Amino acid sequence: MRLDNRTVEQARNTDVIAFLEQRRGFTFAQRGGAFRCHEHPSLAVKIDRLSWYWHSKCVGGFGVLDYLIKVENMPFREAVESAGNGKVLASFSPRPVREVQKKVILPKESPPTFHFFDYLCNKRGIDRAIVDKLIQEGTLYHDKNGNAVFIGFDSEGAARFACIRGTSGVFRRDCTGSDKRYGFNMAARVPSKRLYIFESPIDTMSHASLENAKTGAWERDNRLSLAGTSASALPFFLNQHPEVKELVFCLDNDEPGREAAALLAREYAEKGFVTRVELPVGKDFNEDLVAFMRRKG
Repeated sequence: MRLDNRTVEQARNTDVIAFLEQRRGFTFAQRGGAFRCHEHPSLAVKIDRLSWYWHSKCVGGFGVLDYLIKVENMPFREAVESAGNGKVLASFSPRPVREVQKKVILPKESPPTFHFFDYLCNKRGIDRAIVDKLIQEGTLYHDKNGNAVFIGFDSEGAARFACIRGTSGVFRRDCTGSDKRYGFNMAARVPSKRLYIFESPIDTMSHASLENAKTGAWERDNRLSLAGTSASALPFFLNQHPEVKELVFCLDNDEPGREAAALLAREYAEKGFVTRVELPVGKDFNEDLVAFMRRKG
C-alpha cells in the first residue's frame, strides 16, 4: 500500500530531539546554536530540532526519517511508521516545532548581457528558447556582477531558494537564507506523470535542451534540481504535483551521484513510485549536451 504524502511529511517533520529522548533514551543539552547528545557527544541537532549531523559517523540529514534510514538502516516504510504513524506511536506526542521561515537574500538583478547569453547558450550549449522562457518566468536572471541566478519558489510564489553560477570561472554558491526544500524546477506545460531529477540547474536545463534538440518536446515532462545530492527538494515538488508517479534520477556520473541515485530510487520505490536511474554518458548532462552539440556541428 502506498504511503500518502501527508503521512510521510508528518514523519519527516517529527521533532528529532523528542523522538530520540523518548524512544532511544538519549539526552541533550543546548550548546550555542545546537543541541549535543550526552550519550554520543558527536551527535548534534540544530536549533530547529530537525537538522542533525553525527560527526563520528560522517552522516547527517533532516528529521527523524533520515535518522532512522541513515543511522539505523531501517527500511523506508518501517521508518515512516516508527517516526510518525499515529497507530504505531499513539502514546508519542512530539513537541511542536515552529518553523522559522528563512528570508533568501537575492542579488540585485541587472539586464542580461551578451556575455550572459554567450555563457549559457554557447559555452554550455543550452537552448536559447529555454533560457528566454526561464527569464520570462522569473526563475532565472542576470545579476549586477554578471552571474546567473536560479530561483526556487514556494506555493505562494515567494522566492525561498536561490543559487548563483558565475559566467566566468567556476564561482558558485547558494544565496544566504536559501531553503533547499524549494528547488529550481522546470514544471511540465501540462500535467505529467514523469519527473526528471538533477543535481544542478545547469544540468536540468541541459537535459531539457537535449530533449528539445531530439524531439522538440522538452516541456512535456517535469524537471527538478536538488542543488546537490540531498533529496530535500523532492517532497515539496511531489506535494505540489500529485500527478507525478514516475521518478527518473539523473544525478552526476561519479561515485557520490551514483550512490545517491541508487539510494533515492530504492527509497521512493518503497513509497510506491515507479523509479529508475538514468545516468549521463559523461560526468553530467551538461557535458553530454556540449558533446552532442559538437557532433551536430
